[in-house]
Amino acid sequence: MGSPRKTTTSDGFLRGARPDRSLARRLALLVGGAFLVSVLALTLLGENGLGAWFRLHGQQKDLRSEVSDLEHRNAVLSTQLDDLATDPASLEKIAREEYNLQRPDEEVLLIVPAQPDASQEQD
Repeated sequence: MGSPRKTTTSDGFLRGARPDRSLARRLALLVGGAFLVSVLALTLLGENGLGAWFRLHGQQKDLRSEVSDLEHRNAVLSTQLDDLATDPASLEKIAREEYNLQRPDEEVLLIVPAQPDASQEQD
């Protein structure tokens, strides 16, 4: 290898040969490409990537269904509350069925289902 070739330009200055820029260009493309590939990999596979998006989309669907069910249940309970506040018969029905309450002049009979005998279970 010899010394770089020097040329004289039209303005009279002595200049060296232009360096080969193809290596620098290749290196820049390689670094840029590696950066893009890594960004793409993180986008698809990272903590907030495509898999997380699908998982969150499924959770959103489940939560919307749950909200719809709760809104329906809320409407039913609101109707029951209005009935209890305005209709004495519905209040009396709940008092009798759930709390076994009775009026002072009433007698309440509870019917208890018969339990199967041990001899019948062995058959």
